[in-house]
Amino acid sequence: MKLVLSRKGFDSGSGGCLSPYDHDSGHYIWFPIPEKVNSYSNQIRYTDILVKNEYLCNLKGSNLSEVYKSFKGKDQVKLRKNEYASIDDPNLFTHFDPMLGKPPWLVENKNFIIGKGFGQFNAAPHLENHNVKDGSIFLFFGGFQSTSNKIVSGHYIYGWLKIKKRIETYMECKEIIEPYNLEHHPHITEAAFKRNQKNYIFLPDQWLFEDLNIPGCGYFITLNDDLLLSCSKESNKATWKLPIFFYKNLTQVHQKTWQIEQEKFCTVKTGIGQEFVTHLSKKGEEWVRELFLKNQNNIYRHKIHAESGEKEMDFQDYLMQKHILKKGERQLKSVSVQQYFNRLESMRRHGIYNEEDLIDDILVRKIQEHYKDWKTYLKTVEHYINYKTINQ
Repeated sequence: MKLVLSRKGFDSGSGGCLSPYDHDSGHYIWFPIPEKVNSYSNQIRYTDILVKNEYLCNLKGSNLSEVYKSFKGKDQVKLRKNEYASIDDPNLFTHFDPMLGKPPWLVENKNFIIGKGFGQFNAAPHLENHNVKDGSIFLFFGGFQSTSNKIVSGHYIYGWLKIKKRIETYMECKEIIEPYNLEHHPHITEAAFKRNQKNYIFLPDQWLFEDLNIPGCGYFITLNDDLLLSCSKESNKATWKLPIFFYKNLTQVHQKTWQIEQEKFCTVKTGIGQEFVTHLSKKGEEWVRELFLKNQNNIYRHKIHAESGEKEMDFQDYLMQKHILKKGERQLKSVSVQQYFNRLESMRRHGIYNEEDLIDDILVRKIQEHYKDWKTYLKTVEHYINYKTINQ
C-alpha cells in the first residue's frame, strides 16, 4: 500500500493565491482550481457553490465567488502563467476535485451535488507507476492563508480518501455515478476519458479506521498544528517537517534537500508536483492512525436520514444557525461552536452523557463531579437536546 500527500486547491500557479482560513478557530474554506475546459468541468461555476454566511471571520459572501472577492478585494483569478480571468466569467468553471462528501462550509444546493470520489489524469501515470491502488491512502493538503494576518500561511492536510477501487474507463463510470453521487464530478464525463490516455477515478472505502469510526473519506472541521506540513507558518511554507520514516522516501520533492532534525523528524523542500508518494510502512500506518486519533473530534460528519434520504442539520450547523432558528438566541462565534462540540464529545467519551433527552439530577451530578466549569457543559447538553428536538 502507498501513502500519497496530494496537493489540491488554489496555489500560486492555479488561482494565484491560497485558500482562506481563520488561524484562531482553524475554520477554513477550500477553493477548487479554475479552468475553461468544458470536458472536465461539467459547467459548475463559483457562484453555484453556496457557502455558510460569514463562516470565516472578516469574509462575506453567500457563494465562493463572493467569498473570494471579499478575501482578495478583486475578481481576477490566475488560470496559468500570464493568463487571468474574472471569477464571474460565464466561461470559467471550477474543478471541484477531490469530492469527499459535503464540506463543513458548504450549503446544500440541489444544482450542485458533492459526491465521493477523486479523479486524476495529469499525474495518473505517476500514481500507476508507484502502484497506488486499492488500500492506498490519499491525504489531501492545500495552501491556506490567514484572513486576519496575511503573513500567516501554510500547507495543511484538510481531507483524506482510502481507495476501495480505481475506475479506468467511462463504461465503469456509468455504474458508479449514482451510488457515489458523482454526476457533477469534473472527471466523470465521456469527453474527459476521450481527451486523456489515462483518466482515473478513485472511489473511497467505507472505513479508514472502523474501530475509530473514521469514514473512508472526508474533511477535517478545522486546521490545526497536527495537520500542518510546513515547518513554519510565517515563512517558506514549501519546506516540510515530516516524521523520520519519510526520509529520502517521498517522490516529487527536491531530493538533495533532505535533512534530519533531531531523531524523530526530517525536513525537505517540496517541488511543484501534485502527488507525493511514499510506501506505507508499519511506522507510516502508525503515524496516520495517530493523526486521526488526535483529530477524532475534528471529523466533519454530515448526517443523512437513511429512510427519506433527506439531509440532516448536524450539531455544529445548528449552533451556527440557532440565532436564526430561535428568537432571542445570540449568534455564536465559530470558536464557541467548536468549544461546544468539543465539550459534547468529551462527555460522550467519558460516558457522562449518553444521548439523554432530559437533564435530571443524576446527569447534573455527573457533570459537576467531572468538570470544574460544569455550567458550560450543562449548557452544551441543553443546546444538544434542543438540536435533537428540531431535527425530530
